[in-house]
Amino acid sequence: MTRQVIIEAVEQQGLTAEQVRQVAAAHPAVLAHLETADADRLILGEAVTVGREPDGRAPFRASVFDPVSNRAVELRGAVGRPEHAEVVPSAYRPTPGPGELQAAAEILRADERFPAGEDVIVYRPMPPLADLENPDGTTTRRPTLGLYTPGGPVKHRIVAVDVGARTVDWSPAGVSVAMHPDHPDDCESRLPTPVGSLRDRGGPDAVRLRVLDGGAELWNLIVVRPRASAPQNPGDGSGVELREVRYRGRLVFRQAHVPILNVQYEEDGVTYRDWQNEETRFSATGADPVGWGWRICERAPKTILERPDNDAGNFQGVAFHDAGGEVRIISEIAAGWYRYVSEWRLADDGVIRPRFGFAGVRNPRTCMRHRHHVYWRFDFDVEGSDNDVIEQFDGTAEAPVATQIVRETTRKRRPPARFWQVTDKSSGRGYRIVPGPHDNTADPYGIADLWFLRRRASELYDGGNPGGDNRAALDRFVNGESVSSTNVVVWYAGHFRHDQNAPHPHQGHVVGPDLIPVR
Repeated sequence: MTRQVIIEAVEQQGLTAEQVRQVAAAHPAVLAHLETADADRLILGEAVTVGREPDGRAPFRASVFDPVSNRAVELRGAVGRPEHAEVVPSAYRPTPGPGELQAAAEILRADERFPAGEDVIVYRPMPPLADLENPDGTTTRRPTLGLYTPGGPVKHRIVAVDVGARTVDWSPAGVSVAMHPDHPDDCESRLPTPVGSLRDRGGPDAVRLRVLDGGAELWNLIVVRPRASAPQNPGDGSGVELREVRYRGRLVFRQAHVPILNVQYEEDGVTYRDWQNEETRFSATGADPVGWGWRICERAPKTILERPDNDAGNFQGVAFHDAGGEVRIISEIAAGWYRYVSEWRLADDGVIRPRFGFAGVRNPRTCMRHRHHVYWRFDFDVEGSDNDVIEQFDGTAEAPVATQIVRETTRKRRPPARFWQVTDKSSGRGYRIVPGPHDNTADPYGIADLWFLRRRASELYDGGNPGGDNRAALDRFVNGESVSSTNVVVWYAGHFRHDQNAPHPHQGHVVGPDLIPVR
């Protein structure tokens, strides 16, 4: 028998966005806190379960946000009885979605100051919001939009739009469009994507992937596309997410994804928390056996990393490619002018290679030196949960010395540490975490390189550090709990420095560790 890569659509557990809206509309505490009687204007998404129970007892959390009052609450309840959900005030502010951006773009184009010319592009910039604090203490929500006018005296301009009042602030405070003095022209060569030009054509949120070789099943897992990846609501996605990952019938991960992605600029200290649920185009040729958004490719897909001339393509979603001994799972995502490649490589010998790539489209800022920080979350369930052991290996490659980590802690990739591994205490089977050659070591903003934590369902999202500098707030999860013979989660960070004057030596700016099976 030949090798087979098989995908089948699966349903996500939880509540749909419309079900969350119905719960919010019927819950007097929700509408009272948000100071609205109009449930139709609320911004919300699907509420995916945070527990493991496959029935109505499964707990869920969902944020309900009102863009007019700029306030949010969180619903906490059980899937089977959502009408009894607890209502808790929340500081979460979602990034603008396609509908809100399209409405803002229409207001901007109708403004009398909108520049003339068919070459003007309205695009999504950074930061995504420029909210305005009012004298009475309330805050007005204002999505930002970028204006690219190649023939004008100012090529780039970032404005803020009050969608409710239908007004445009052409010089929002705190939003910089400064160019690097050594690079007065645009950064990057690819044109930005106009707001409203990419249409979500539907398709399943998740599929089950099976990889067979000669009739033997090597891999069996659930793949969630970026638009539906956790954490969301609250949270802003995690790229391509893997769940219930099994290799040769044995459970490896309950969940693996990238919930946190940050950018920090060196010269002016500007920071961003990037979202990872906006799918963008790349090139992929093949068949769509379960509908749009899922493609099994005949040849290797080409993302922005392989197509430096443009940011175009014929596909949005997740592509699979059997590279001979390794199946690649690939998607390209956007956050403002940044472009990221979210990828997983599953080898026939059980090695898992998480990869993350960095690129961008034409903009005024990325010529300035900056650092990207990507944080993977690995929810290991080797041979099942509750019996995991974490070890750090120090010393030389010829004679590494193992030390068991028994309490929650953090680590940096620096000598004498060489690698770490998570194994089942009874069988000794597990996975070794070997740092990638380009993953670097955390600076003060990056905090750390690894976090070893006891698994808690509530520790999927770090809160986004609202009002702060967006840095990963993972240290709040480190409280001295035991990680010996229990259920553990490992966060792994990669750090990449982008300097226009000193291009990075490796192709495509890709980071990520190798996860190597033990026994």
